[in-house]
Amino acid sequence: MAVGVGLTACAVSSVFFGSMFVPIKSYDSRDGIFAQWMMSIGILLTGFVVFVYTGFSGFYPLAMLGGASWCIGNATAIPIIQRLGLAVSILIWNTSNCLTGWAGGRFGLFGMNAQVPASPFLNYLGLVFVIIGGSIFAQVRSEPPPTKAKKTSRTSFDMENMNSEEKKALNTTESLDDGGLDTEVLRPVKDLNSGSQRLIAFIAALIAGLFYGMTFVPVIRMIDNPEIYKGYPVDGISYVFSHYFGIFLTSTILFVIYSIFRRNQPYAPPNLFLPGMAAGILWAIAQTSFFVANQHLSQTVTFPIISQMPGCIAAAWSIFYYREIRGKRNFMLLGAAMSMTITGAVLVGFSKDFKF
Repeated sequence: MAVGVGLTACAVSSVFFGSMFVPIKSYDSRDGIFAQWMMSIGILLTGFVVFVYTGFSGFYPLAMLGGASWCIGNATAIPIIQRLGLAVSILIWNTSNCLTGWAGGRFGLFGMNAQVPASPFLNYLGLVFVIIGGSIFAQVRSEPPPTKAKKTSRTSFDMENMNSEEKKALNTTESLDDGGLDTEVLRPVKDLNSGSQRLIAFIAALIAGLFYGMTFVPVIRMIDNPEIYKGYPVDGISYVFSHYFGIFLTSTILFVIYSIFRRNQPYAPPNLFLPGMAAGILWAIAQTSFFVANQHLSQTVTFPIISQMPGCIAAAWSIFYYREIRGKRNFMLLGAAMSMTITGAVLVGFSKDFKF
């Protein structure tokens, strides 16, 4: 029963993680700091609902550190996606996320108890498949259609900081409007698909995955060490609100620093409010399911599954909706990578209870 609940939670988490950036991808988020702040509000609201569901289970400051770790990694997510595309970005940072989370649970790092699966062989074999799949994913080239416009809001700050070419392009665009008063315009952007931009984004994605992989460490440490943390809950879901509050607090601090850096003129378009919150709610549901999966399975099982399967969901969005991935070579690479990843996830799932 516990395995069934855990695997179901893994499936829910994978679908929502793979879809979380869909609400904001069609909008111009630029550096993504404001979008992340909006996400953190949606995350906090969802966390409060879970807090009520658990009967106001208490507040645990240490769990906030895991939220802060996730937030720092996620601060780079939108710029990475702009350069690598939705699917490739998620698949790359989830590979390092997978390795970090798996190693922490398997070998008992950072004060956690080592979690040895029933079949270490299947677990290792599944991990190898997942890593190979991730390396193949990195070779898939995402090419966003050049005709697809980003939705953006024009502000006085934008107008003042436009160069002559941007103003000329803006005037040309506005001349096509009936009244020239449309709030959504086409904004020229630099080439984010160049080799150097992609290399920087690739390295940033790997680093972001390390921060993602550390997100559960404080909670699992508290659960695994009852002699140190006496009276603390043994179910992960009781720590959700504290974890999410850490995300909101860290995101708010980042936004304040960003606003100071921008001299109180942050890029904060109003049309990102609801999409940003929607993305945060999707993530919060996925992360809550992740907590449930960890409780019924173990980190050595859940991390390889939940860190890699969302990439397959994101790949479906990229192919069938955004059409970012095109060409025979890319499809062949993607098919091989997804096959390897799914096979690895299945093997890791079997390693929980099946000896081999």
